[in-house]
Amino acid sequence: MSVVKKSGMLTGTAIDQKYVDLDARRDFLRLVSQDVIPPCSGKGFSVSEGQIFRVIEVKGPQIADVWFLNRDNPREHFMGHATFLYEGAYPKQFSQFWSCMPNIRPMATMLLEHSGDPQLPENFHNHVVLGGHCTAQQWETVSGVKNHASCHANGIAAVEPFGLGEEQISHDNFMLFQPSFIRPDGSGDSVTSQADPGDYAEFFADMDLIVAVSACPVGDYAVPMSEPERVTARPLAFEIYDAT
Repeated sequence: MSVVKKSGMLTGTAIDQKYVDLDARRDFLRLVSQDVIPPCSGKGFSVSEGQIFRVIEVKGPQIADVWFLNRDNPREHFMGHATFLYEGAYPKQFSQFWSCMPNIRPMATMLLEHSGDPQLPENFHNHVVLGGHCTAQQWETVSGVKNHASCHANGIAAVEPFGLGEEQISHDNFMLFQPSFIRPDGSGDSVTSQADPGDYAEFFADMDLIVAVSACPVGDYAVPMSEPERVTARPLAFEIYDAT
């Protein structure tokens, strides 16, 4: 019996059985790379097609802003609106992350939405594909603090080792561990992120990727951006596995 997608405007699309099989067993995974992303900083890593990777909550709840770029052609990048069309606003198990025009194809597939069991308010979901990322200008507007750390700057730092820069980070990203709800009237809200140390989201690379991750300076969203001196930011980590 095939598994089908049940969200997005194009519902009923069959899910490739290989993703279901990969989720069913993880004893074949071989760790090949790992690193920590310090609080309020960003880091990028390269993933080859067919590898599995995780974004991990190291010391508890921390929002992660994530960008996907085609490693061979970074002009192809994650597109939130294309992903919204096929998957809906909230990625979950077997959701795919789609690239921009003219390709419009899966870049990665979520194998595990959340390894923990967060208890969220009604209608809220763990992650969201729409919303962008914070900038130093936004922090200054909201808090009055100039030159504050931001996901925009973190994203640039994450891709610089690959010879890339702001042009790539100005494109769409998605947010992990930021519980969100978009209301029928188009308004929305987020609540405090909920995760335990070691919780993670897991992905399968559908193409060769550069993945950029920012440990957002807003931390777990328990404190508004207007009070940056009260924010607690935590580290993130990533792991890359070969599926042998």
